[in-house]
Amino acid sequence: MWPSLRFPLALALSAVMVGGCGSSAITPTQIGPAASPSNDPARASGPTPTRASTARPSPTRTASPPRAISTANLSPSPTPTLLTGTAPRLPHTGVHFITHGDRELPYVALTFDVGQTPDNPAGFDTGIVAALLEHEAPATFFLGGDWMRTHVAETRTLDGLSLFELGNHSWSHPDFRELTEAQMSTEVLRTQDMMYQLTGHQTQLFRFPSGWYNDLALSVVAYRGLYAIQWDVVTADPVPDNTADNILKLVTERVDRGSIIVMHGNGRGWHTAEALPGMIEYLRGQGYCLVRVSQLIGLEDPPEDCDSASRGIPVGP
Repeated sequence: MWPSLRFPLALALSAVMVGGCGSSAITPTQIGPAASPSNDPARASGPTPTRASTARPSPTRTASPPRAISTANLSPSPTPTLLTGTAPRLPHTGVHFITHGDRELPYVALTFDVGQTPDNPAGFDTGIVAALLEHEAPATFFLGGDWMRTHVAETRTLDGLSLFELGNHSWSHPDFRELTEAQMSTEVLRTQDMMYQLTGHQTQLFRFPSGWYNDLALSVVAYRGLYAIQWDVVTADPVPDNTADNILKLVTERVDRGSIIVMHGNGRGWHTAEALPGMIEYLRGQGYCLVRVSQLIGLEDPPEDCDSASRGIPVGP
């Protein structure tokens, strides 16, 4: 049993950070309204990108045995790397701007943004991991490069648990609308390199810090071979007085087939760990099958226990 503990919050929240699956019939470029930290779709600028079809890759992954998460060392640690040098560069792809998966399949992805800025370090919420493991719930963690640099053991622990997968959440959590093309590439690739050096592999999934992007940002992410993963269900968990009951209420009111739910695992999702057990039980009770984002969008096959769900079991109220 994993300890139901949290890392102490490094600093008080200074700004709100916000940062299925299936068969070959799933189109990995489905586009829906982009959600925002304040649930205001209008904050995402730029015209809808052109859909692009690409062949489905077949990534393989070997999970390491689970390792305990240390709750003792809260200070930034050195960065002992497994590998040196840069990650192999991914082939370029078309723009994939994804807010949800296939609305015909009853899959839902739980996602957690885990980032920090260099001048505002963050922690790690072990209670979230404990809740997910206890309920055997898969999840996708979007990790910032600077956060990985100071949380080596935690990064490797998340990577070593077969229920989870890692995504790229930029290096320093900037507003991509304010960056040059070169700065965007650095944010993406430096994080890919850190993940590769610490875990031996990299990711095809990218989430914009706070969900902010423009046309140039979408192009850079695609050029670097990554899928831009947004969300359609906002929990507002970085708001300190947003209770676990209200987080659950927001999910029950907004979830749908193919939904991507955004939460935070860096200690700034104030009541997320508390809300997760009820959230997971509700979603499964309604007939949804929990999957990782790669499974939601067809980059990986769905779990075997989702087969009954894909055969048409009713879901939702």
